[in-house]
This record gives sequence, structure tokens and C-alpha cells, in this order.
Amino acid sequence: MRTEDSLEQSLRRVLKAAGYMMRKSHAPISADNLGGYMIVDMSRNTVAAGGRFELTLEDVREWARDMC
Repeated sequence: MRTEDSLEQSLRRVLKAAGYMMRKSHAPISADNLGGYMIVDMSRNTVAAGGRFELTLEDVREWARDMC
């Protein structure tokens, strides 16, 4: 079974190969920040998924699966 850290690292590698980057929010948890992830398009430096409604690792996995 995969640990959360190994899943995160493998998702980062997959996204990087496709031109994306996964960013984790390190700001304090609040109504506008749930402490999740967002996916950034590196060529445009724009948010591709996540943003205000941050993603869980499972959401990122689904998003990466859908982009293939």
C-alpha cells in the first residue's frame, strides 16, 4: 500500500512530465484555505485545477488520470 508521501511524489512526477506542477497550501486553515493542493500550468503560470477550492490527493489523481 502506498503512503501519502509516495503518492504525492509520484503525482508530482506525472504532472511535471505533462507540464504541470502541484502546489500544496501551507497557509493557515481558514474558510478560504482548506489546506489542499492546486495544479499549476507551468507554461502559462496559471491555475489549471484547484484554486480557491483546493484538491485532495485523490482529486489530483483523478485529474491526472483524466488528462491522459
